[in-house]
Amino acid sequence: MIDAIDIVKKFDDFTVLDGVSFNVKKGEIISVIGPSGSGKSTLLRCLNKIEEIDEGVIRIDGEQLSRHNCSKLGMVFQNFNLFPHMSAIENVMEAPVIVKKMGKKEARELALRMLSDVGLQEKADAYPGQLSGGQKQRVAIARALAMKPEIILFDEPTSALDPELVGEVLGVIKKLAAEHMTMVIVTHEMAFAREISDRVIFMDKGKIVEEGTPKEMFENPDHPRVQAFFKRMMQD
Repeated sequence: MIDAIDIVKKFDDFTVLDGVSFNVKKGEIISVIGPSGSGKSTLLRCLNKIEEIDEGVIRIDGEQLSRHNCSKLGMVFQNFNLFPHMSAIENVMEAPVIVKKMGKKEARELALRMLSDVGLQEKADAYPGQLSGGQKQRVAIARALAMKPEIILFDEPTSALDPELVGEVLGVIKKLAAEHMTMVIVTHEMAFAREISDRVIFMDKGKIVEEGTPKEMFENPDHPRVQAFFKRMMQD
């Protein structure tokens, strides 16, 4: 589904991604972990063409990433990115109507189904300011699903939430996993990454330092940097 080969991304003189290569198979769930500032979120933004890469190749389903095929990827952001002046259902309807030229009636029915899937049908007419953080993030997931993506990218989907609201968002992601949705998840939720992932990728200073199964990565990592990271987390 995704082939990333020797990706380089710079902001002025600072190299954020330094020769990153990895792949994602259909139905696979990849968690990307590592310290803050290691390039994890920038990697997702490059996969979704929000940021343009400076070097390397990204292929989606064997085709070079372009404006045309980046619609195969949905993105769920850390800070929800909902339109505050639109209700939940209007936020979910917006892209199908504008991008896919779907009729309003059909888009509304689709949006209600998506909101129902994330347990928020009764909040369809509520505005973001009337929703909890967990509810906003579930609306954001419904909005991504409404575009029928083949892959969903999650950028720290729980980091802006109060701890008691984290579970409701992780529950929605687990449901998608059970439906074999292909996902790449940048997360600080280590227990969640261990439970849900097929593979875990560890990034540091713009590079992939190590990758493997959750068992390999969490129980017996090879790289000293990964070992030190988990040791520090255990102390915290």
